[in-house]
Amino acid sequence: MKPAFTITSIKVVGHPDRRDSEVSLKPGLNVICGPSNSGKSWVLHCIDYMFGAEAKDFSLKEADGYTRVVMTVKTDVGQITLSRPIGAGHNDVEVHSNDQRIQSGIYKCGKASANTLPISHVWLKLIGFESPESVRVIKNKNYLGQSLTWRTFSHILFADETSISKNESILFPVQNTGVTAFKSALATLLTGRDFSAEESDESPEEKKRANNAVIAYLETQPDAIVSRLKLIDSALVANRSNTLEEEFDELGNDVAQVQDSLRNATSQGQRIIADLGTVREHIAESKMLERRYEELASSYQARLQRLDFVVEGRELTDRHPLPMICPVCDQVLPADAQSRIAHPGKEEQELLKAKLNDLLEVIHEVKTSIHQDSLMEQNLASKSDDINKLIKSALLPRLDGLKRKLDEHNALVAMRAEREQLENELETVRNEIERRKAMPFPKEQFDPLDYYPDSFWDDISTLLLDTLGACAFPNLKEAYLNRKSFDAVVNDKFKRREGKGYRSFVNTVVLLVLHDYLASDHAAHNPSILMIDTPLLGLDDPQEDPELQEMRETIPAALYDYLADADMDGQLIIADNIKFMPDISELKDRCNIIRFTKQSNEGRYGFLLDVTDSDFMDKDEKETNTTDGSGEEQNA
Repeated sequence: MKPAFTITSIKVVGHPDRRDSEVSLKPGLNVICGPSNSGKSWVLHCIDYMFGAEAKDFSLKEADGYTRVVMTVKTDVGQITLSRPIGAGHNDVEVHSNDQRIQSGIYKCGKASANTLPISHVWLKLIGFESPESVRVIKNKNYLGQSLTWRTFSHILFADETSISKNESILFPVQNTGVTAFKSALATLLTGRDFSAEESDESPEEKKRANNAVIAYLETQPDAIVSRLKLIDSALVANRSNTLEEEFDELGNDVAQVQDSLRNATSQGQRIIADLGTVREHIAESKMLERRYEELASSYQARLQRLDFVVEGRELTDRHPLPMICPVCDQVLPADAQSRIAHPGKEEQELLKAKLNDLLEVIHEVKTSIHQDSLMEQNLASKSDDINKLIKSALLPRLDGLKRKLDEHNALVAMRAEREQLENELETVRNEIERRKAMPFPKEQFDPLDYYPDSFWDDISTLLLDTLGACAFPNLKEAYLNRKSFDAVVNDKFKRREGKGYRSFVNTVVLLVLHDYLASDHAAHNPSILMIDTPLLGLDDPQEDPELQEMRETIPAALYDYLADADMDGQLIIADNIKFMPDISELKDRCNIIRFTKQSNEGRYGFLLDVTDSDFMDKDEKETNTTDGSGEEQNA
């Protein structure tokens, strides 16, 4: 499998008085060699710092004067530069990328915030995880889960000087609590599996107890459902449930007919009321005319009576002579005052009588009209009452009765539907009870090894045997990776019983073998990098065992020769002490050798430019050297 990325350079920058210190790296094997305290390990720690190591554990401190670590990474489609401040609490990593898969911006080491992604996102994305934050692994035997991060498995990518000779499996993390999470993460690297489906907040035993509680509850349901079904059945039988549909249709037709009759009666009643209003208005108008005509007739009669009175008076006055003398002043009246009162004309009387007769005839006609309208009013009022009685006494009660029957039938129909639903529910509950009773709750705890490829143990053991042979392991007969200890067993020996040098070498080979396996087509994701600090730590010590003594003499050169010749997919960075390692000058054309000399006048002194041992000597030690009179400085 092609490596996902290659680190091209790592540097520390920002010191006010010293140059930036940079190391250039290449694909394949890179060997950083030199004497003790020349900064070899710092190069590896700087790289791990950019992979998200905690700031408090970083070799360089803020007091050392450097401000940032900067790392450049090359991918198939671009370049990424990462920069992280030096000092406790500095967890932000600034990323500049022209690889479209990786967005430029600020990433977090450790837990991400709501607005920032973790730095793991960058590395997991590069090795092929499309949505790194959604990938879950199992972290304990009870199936509890956690997010996959780069730090979950970063210890198999970097073995420092303190861990390379460990007694336990070099593949296990420092904290035992992280072993299951690592094994699960390795399964994800091998197969691409996301354990979200297996993740659970409950242990199998807790799940079983919860399942039993659900079964106990479900077992109370069938009796309640059957009891309800019996009630429904009795109601349906009493109401001839087999003819419900026909009766429902008949009731619907009856309701429609009654509603039509009710609408017709209401409409007819509204028309009668309208006609009744018209008649009553006509009666009122006729009575008003009647009163006016009677008043006019009374006026005519008064005028006729006045005329009759005048005539009668004239007849009486005509019997006496006209007055000549004023009865008041005894003076002779003027001739014009002696004239008689004019006699009313007969034409006027006849005209008034004719008008009065005509008016009396009109009054009679009005009274007749009023009488006819009153009769019509009575008839219409009677009809209106009849319609109201029909509506209130017949149609509405009939409609209410039909609606009650319709509601009863609807209730029966609902019962039938409920019955069908209850039968389905009863079957569902019984099936669920059977399903839950048959659910397996294995007593065994979660084992991530069950998710490894079937051929993993054979393939990895074959690689282990081949690599040990290539590294000139003496008297090699067999080697395999033990499933239980997750460690190499060579010639039936477990390394924990052996010396430091033996353990360092075997641990180195195990890391190399896993690195090769992850880089092969057998794995889904290739982390692409392996860093080892002093791979043969302790092997230079004298060995009493002849076999181990032979190892001490043959393995170092064979190991480096193997590493230089190996067709390596990815990047291997080795830091080693020239005091103990073989001469690798002849390998310079087959790998990238970076030498630190600790000599001011020869080559590169160390990783940090312009720095010697005295620059990092502890102040207390300086004070001691000043007071003890020795005049010698000690290496920091």
